[in-house]
Amino acid sequence: MDEIGQKLRNARIKKGYTIDDLQQITKIQKRYLIAIEEGQFDHLPGDFYVRAFIKQYSDAVGISSDDLLEEYKADIPNSQPSQEAAQQETKTRSIKEESNSFFSNLGNYIPQIVVGIVVIVIIAVIAFGMVHRNQNASSVTIPKDNTTQTTKKKTAKKSTKTTKKATAKKKTATKTVSVKSSGDNTYTVTNMPTDGLKVVVAGNNGQAWIQFTEGSNTTWQQALSSGEKKETTVPADTTSFKIQTGNVNNTEITIDGKKLDLGTTDSSSSIVKTLTFNVEK
Repeated sequence: MDEIGQKLRNARIKKGYTIDDLQQITKIQKRYLIAIEEGQFDHLPGDFYVRAFIKQYSDAVGISSDDLLEEYKADIPNSQPSQEAAQQETKTRSIKEESNSFFSNLGNYIPQIVVGIVVIVIIAVIAFGMVHRNQNASSVTIPKDNTTQTTKKKTAKKSTKTTKKATAKKKTATKTVSVKSSGDNTYTVTNMPTDGLKVVVAGNNGQAWIQFTEGSNTTWQQALSSGEKKETTVPADTTSFKIQTGNVNNTEITIDGKKLDLGTTDSSSSIVKTLTFNVEK
């Protein structure tokens, strides 16, 4: 067993935690926790995750993550989140293949589409000719009733005013989303939109490992470089969601177009944070 893994394992046992307990606390999969204790860092998804997971592990068992990383910096790989780039490249290739397949299939139906358009045009020309001929045949000069026209104009004006008032009432009834801090990294979200809540997480001034959870399900986890963004739409029926960051100082969160004030954390405090958002209906 690797020395750093042994040290973390001893601290976990001293705390009275099992691997399952630690998985619930850190939200890191059990197999990765076991790999850290065994010193098998190559079993983790990438070099960046090694440092992020070790920081979370050490903070959970009461060991200073900064001191631990400094002491064993020669044994811990540097952050190289190359896996994400490979995943992005795979996604891009898949999208291109689907697009090519769509246009290829569309080409097979071009003759049928052209024939359909021609038939529609012919029918429209015939119908227009019949209507025009009937109008000429039944054309009769009828005196204009100015009273009726005046009444129609007044009715149209009233209808327009009513529509504008109804539109104004709808705009007034629309409420904006509110996000307020409840203390201890917990926030309360009110006025949840019916079409879902747009949440954007971005890297800021450096890399940040992010895990996004809706209820008890992990929606996505990803290492975001500085300036890189990830957008998520939280469904309207969601009661709570969490954003876990491996470096809160390098994390920027925007909810419904409004940037959330996360403050700053000095180097002596833990920069690994789990932010909980409770939705009030």
